Amino acid sequence: MRDYAEVRRLLLWDLEPYLTGNPFMSSDMSAEQASALALADSFYKKLCPTGNSKEADLAALKKFRLINDRISEQPFDFSANNEQESVFWDYFKNNYQNALQFEVEGTNYDLAFIREHLAVGPGSAQKAANTDFISKLFEGPVSFTSEYLIPLYRSCLADTGLWADAEHLRSSKFPFAKVKGGKVFFAPKNAEISRTCCTPANLNLMFQMSAGAFIEMRLEKYFGISLSTQPDKNRELARIGSQDGSFGTTDLVSASDSVSLQLFRSIQEDNFLKYIMIQSRDECAVLPDGSEVVLKMMSTMGNGFTFPLQTLIFACAVKSVYEMMGLRPTAASACHPSETRFGVFGDDIIVCREAYDFTNRMITKLGFEVNDAKSFNTGPFRESCGEDYFLGHNVRGVYIRSLETPQQIYSAINRLLRWSARTGINLVRTVNYLRGLVHVVYVPFSESDDAGVKVPLRNTFPVVDNRYWYSYRYYRRLAKEVVVDSFSLQPREFVGPQEPKGQKRRKAPQIPEASEEFTNEFGKGVGYLAGYIRRRDLSLTESNIDDYLMGNVIVCPKISRRDPSGAKARYRMVSGSIPNWDWPGTSDPWRTGSDTTFRQLHSRWESTVMASLCVSSG
Repeated sequence: MRDYAEVRRLLLWDLEPYLTGNPFMSSDMSAEQASALALADSFYKKLCPTGNSKEADLAALKKFRLINDRISEQPFDFSANNEQESVFWDYFKNNYQNALQFEVEGTNYDLAFIREHLAVGPGSAQKAANTDFISKLFEGPVSFTSEYLIPLYRSCLADTGLWADAEHLRSSKFPFAKVKGGKVFFAPKNAEISRTCCTPANLNLMFQMSAGAFIEMRLEKYFGISLSTQPDKNRELARIGSQDGSFGTTDLVSASDSVSLQLFRSIQEDNFLKYIMIQSRDECAVLPDGSEVVLKMMSTMGNGFTFPLQTLIFACAVKSVYEMMGLRPTAASACHPSETRFGVFGDDIIVCREAYDFTNRMITKLGFEVNDAKSFNTGPFRESCGEDYFLGHNVRGVYIRSLETPQQIYSAINRLLRWSARTGINLVRTVNYLRGLVHVVYVPFSESDDAGVKVPLRNTFPVVDNRYWYSYRYYRRLAKEVVVDSFSLQPREFVGPQEPKGQKRRKAPQIPEASEEFTNEFGKGVGYLAGYIRRRDLSLTESNIDDYLMGNVIVCPKISRRDPSGAKARYRMVSGSIPNWDWPGTSDPWRTGSDTTFRQLHSRWESTVMASLCVSSG
């Protein structure tokens, strides 16, 4: 176990000139003082070097039960005696139903849409032996909670060809497996409390993902909110709000677990989408000890439509408030930041200052709890989507979960050096102490944080290869890979009542005996075409090139499998090369949004590395 107290002591020593003794940010502070205070507060806030503890898991389970118990099962409606609330309820339902109306711009939620958006998550699945796509869908039982989902699934696959063949082969060997509900597990959050998640039944998750995809599409069409770009829009609004106070930021307590089933039933029209969402949700959660909790919440964290659904609900609530107040309801993704009026991404909600109190009051009426400690409408501080802004400056600190492995220390050093470049505060004592704990591997800036310590070219002496590229060694995280037997994707023959006379039917695949190892050739084909078997594993040699040219695709696939929750990451030292060592990469780790500022910060980072690591220039 590392000496975490010593690291903390050195950090406070580095920050001492900037700490005023005031534990709260105030408008009379400088940006440097606010940044130092934020780092001191955040540094060990999520520390859990040994992973989940029993106490943290019990605290998370207790919180999960309390949230579920407090959800009302009474019919959800706003009292007509309060005109303001009654009008809001009418606006809210109208916006929600308009956002999800069918047959808009040629898109409908039907079997064809579901078929195109069936997907499984990256984690484990109930009753599946492994976490990869093929194992979960084609080489074992497929779990479910509702009998109605099975014929719908088969109907979706009726015209898919290869997938239908793969499912037919699987179901002839393994039956569908009914489970009671979502399986509760805990993910690390911090030393005090874990994060509660549920693993839904596999068949349920596929339908949940299709419903979530439809809601995402309608969010973009109706509100201009794209979940892929919205975090950056929210951060920009938070930055503006911290400068001039024009926007307030709202965060909620356990919003993922607080969407009431009764709220959903009250606002969702009776249609196919509602039917699928009700049938695919978990009616109960199965706890680690095997006991069950009947869920009053519509969905949990881990459900495929939880995040899009809560985003839609809060976007509808904000739009309704704006319409009632006569404000222009323009979402962040729909326009230039200067014209933006609100932003919603999950439970990160940003509204203009004058609508803040009314919006939070209505969100509370919908059954949610505002997190007052992380919600701001006054003062110079705003927080949204993982960024903290003070008077327009990003003062986000660095969070350390563990320093037990070299790769975790590399990551800590790299993040602290970027923080120093952004804030202008050098952490010489802290960084050099961490560097002394490991064998240092120097890597270019574009590598991942856990690959080694990032330094500019002038601070290292990489070897130049015969292409005049810089060669270096770095740590690469290993993915669990399973090599499966080669297989061929043959051109599909036409089989049916109008089959050309004399054409031979394709032989049905031989179903292995229970004692044999089961391999689903058709499932491998689906995995390959869907991209779950990597294209770079296509193997063409002298022995199979003729088969390839004849129309057969010979594949020697490797399937990546996700490590189970809590598993220790595995690394290997490998060689790499890059034509430009100081290339900053394609991402902006400072989230500046400005190429000029990015270049300035990158130059400051180079100087910070020299000063903080106490290395001489090459």
